[in-house]
Amino acid sequence: MIATETFKPLVLAQAKARKVEPRLIVVKHPIGGLNADELRERIEAATRGLTEATSK
Repeated sequence: MIATETFKPLVLAQAKARKVEPRLIVVKHPIGGLNADELRERIEAATRGLTEATSK
C-alpha cells in the first residue's frame, strides 16, 4: 500500500484492528495540487520504497 505520511496512522490503526501487517510505502503529503517536479519526487520516493520492499 502507498499512503502519504498524513494517512499512515489511520492505515496502521486499521491494520491493527484487522490483525494484519501492512506492507506500507509512505510518501510526503500532499499528492494533489503538486507541480510536475514535486509529483516526480513523490513518484521516485514510492518507486524506491517499492523496489526495497520487493527485493527483501
